[in-house]
Amino acid sequence: MPTRTPTSDYFFTAFADSPVGMALVGMQGHWLEVNPALCRILGYQREELQARTFQDVTHPDDLEADLRLLERLLAGAIDSYNLEKRYRHADGRVVWGLLTVSISRDTAGTPECFIAQVVDISQQKKAVEDRDAFFALSADLLAIAGTDGFLQQVNPAWTDALGWTQDDLTGRPFIEFVHPDDVDATLAEAANIYSGSVTKGFRNRYLHAGGGYRWLEWSTRAVESGLLYCSVREVTAQIESEERLRSQEQKIRLLIDNANDAFVGMDERGIITEWNKQAEATFGWSAAEAIGQPMATLLAPERTRSHHLAGLAAFLDSGECDVPRKRVETPALRKDGSEILVEMTVGVVSLGGACYFHAFLRDVSEQRRMSEQLHYRATHDFLTGLPNRYEFMGRLQHAIDASGRAPHTLVLMFIDLDGFKTVNDICGHEVGDAVLIEFGRRLLASVRRTDGVARLAGDEFVVLLDHLADPWVDAGQVCHKILQAAAEPYPALEGRTEPGASIGLALYGKGDTADTLLSRADAAMYVAKNAGRNRAAYLCDGRWVVREA
Repeated sequence: MPTRTPTSDYFFTAFADSPVGMALVGMQGHWLEVNPALCRILGYQREELQARTFQDVTHPDDLEADLRLLERLLAGAIDSYNLEKRYRHADGRVVWGLLTVSISRDTAGTPECFIAQVVDISQQKKAVEDRDAFFALSADLLAIAGTDGFLQQVNPAWTDALGWTQDDLTGRPFIEFVHPDDVDATLAEAANIYSGSVTKGFRNRYLHAGGGYRWLEWSTRAVESGLLYCSVREVTAQIESEERLRSQEQKIRLLIDNANDAFVGMDERGIITEWNKQAEATFGWSAAEAIGQPMATLLAPERTRSHHLAGLAAFLDSGECDVPRKRVETPALRKDGSEILVEMTVGVVSLGGACYFHAFLRDVSEQRRMSEQLHYRATHDFLTGLPNRYEFMGRLQHAIDASGRAPHTLVLMFIDLDGFKTVNDICGHEVGDAVLIEFGRRLLASVRRTDGVARLAGDEFVVLLDHLADPWVDAGQVCHKILQAAAEPYPALEGRTEPGASIGLALYGKGDTADTLLSRADAAMYVAKNAGRNRAAYLCDGRWVVREA
């Protein structure tokens, strides 16, 4: 019967648990082998997919590009390719996938199959439990053989297994039923038995009445009379199953070794047992260096190591291996000592009473960096680097909400550069941009680090002063610093013109929203501007107060 090992079950489970859709595809496009993740992505059963080609489930608009890349792959122009393409789900909807394709060739360089991977965009199935791969044993075939090379007597199980009648089986030398490739080994084994040896588990192929051969497993011994007593089992299904298991394991190992994600296996002591090629590329250690090492020591930064070990111990103490897979983002070490951020999907399978862990890890450092960069670009002014209107209004509303919960003073300053249009008209927009950048720097230097500064648009800036002891005195001091800073010469202007600033101030009052507070500060700015350059204005006790620099 097929021997199941933790390694073979381990690879089957890992293949089924992979968050990446994986498949071996024939040279004409037929799905030779697909994993459950790919079935979930496309909505088909395994047999349904194997009855189709990848062309059948590819969106028509994306097929041509895929085929062109396949041609280049077959021609040896490229080793692999990535393609973002659409698939048609079984229910008719469109599914997007990031496809990675490479090719497997034999030792002569002849293409054997394509290796396809599709990034999983659906929920993953629960981890597949140990495969129930043991096959029921057939009934024993009992026989007595003479020294003349004939079977003298057989039981009815022979007819059930091979289709021959008892007369057929006893009327011809038994060697005539043996597959030609197994004749020499069978005769040599018979000679050993006649010399006193006992055979257990000898296998050969026996001719079936309907054509073809069946594998038999013999347990035989000679008795004093010279007769051979034989107990035989028909094990064709078992041998074919073993071959399928070996082939399947090779396919799965091939898929995992060529996966886009790092794959790491670990036993319940935390020792690494599996390490694929992408793990080598991601972390820098070869498989020979990594396997046998504690995962916590190899990959976990020192600050997270104790947490990792405590979590492993708590899990093992629970005695439960049948738990949902977990996806987390965590820092990880590389061989060169650098640290990266990885997205890790961890699964567990119980084999032989022990827990085996498997994890797919993907480096998301660049993805996180790009996300943070995009967020920064969306919330900051591209020219000055200050927060933009969108970001500032959110911060202003947050400050108003906080003041509602714990009352404190807020003053909003609306600043407009005086004479900035003249700067652009005389010196050009490039110099105007330099002035805006310089004013932004001066503005930051004029306020506290806790105060909010932003550029709304054009030459309009705002400052939010928070937690002021005396709002008009404190805000007046800040205004004075800003007006003086704004009036300082700008090197880029070379004395051709010198802008100033007008500032409007608004004190937050109960019931104000961010928009109404900004509108009041804007109105105050125009009062200051109409009163002349380099002035600040605010409304106090129903009358306008205007101050010069």
